[in-house]
Amino acid sequence: MNSTAERLLERAEEIIRTHGYSGLSFRTLADDIGIKSASVHYHFPTKTHLGVAVASRYQARFARALEQIARSGQPAQAQLQRFVDIYGSELRAGNNRLTICMMLAAEKDSLPEEVNHCVTSFYQLNLDWLESVLQQQADPQPAQRAKQILALLQGAVLGAKTLTCSDYFDAAEAAVLQLVGGVAEPTPN
Repeated sequence: MNSTAERLLERAEEIIRTHGYSGLSFRTLADDIGIKSASVHYHFPTKTHLGVAVASRYQARFARALEQIARSGQPAQAQLQRFVDIYGSELRAGNNRLTICMMLAAEKDSLPEEVNHCVTSFYQLNLDWLESVLQQQADPQPAQRAKQILALLQGAVLGAKTLTCSDYFDAAEAAVLQLVGGVAEPTPN
């Protein structure tokens, strides 16, 4: 991908994190990057194309991180801790902003079908990965536990953003680790 398209994707991701999909406009994006609106259309013919590209790019990064964790050879408990750490680092790096897919999920009813598909795929990626790690731990209900973990983490990110308080996330991190039988050691701020 060329540098202009990459810059557009990076800025579009920032806008979606802050203002949601509905806050994303080609004109604003073009102004922010310093190009003409027609140039945005050259790279992404429609807002749907751009939304799919942003969500797909985010999911690909997330999938690579999960693959790296899975290949680490660490015990399941350590892999789960690293999964929790991804959400914590996303929250802290984004200055208490929501992740791309959380912002998009909040707008589910107004998103184009193609973008919704990307969001659903992201959530399923999380659940499938968690379930596979929980199976390594011989969890008696890995699918149910995966949903509990994801719900806890996603709720914690939302609460931390709302309260502008990373301690909120730390409390959920401790709960997740207790849920899967580990000792909770929240990540220092």
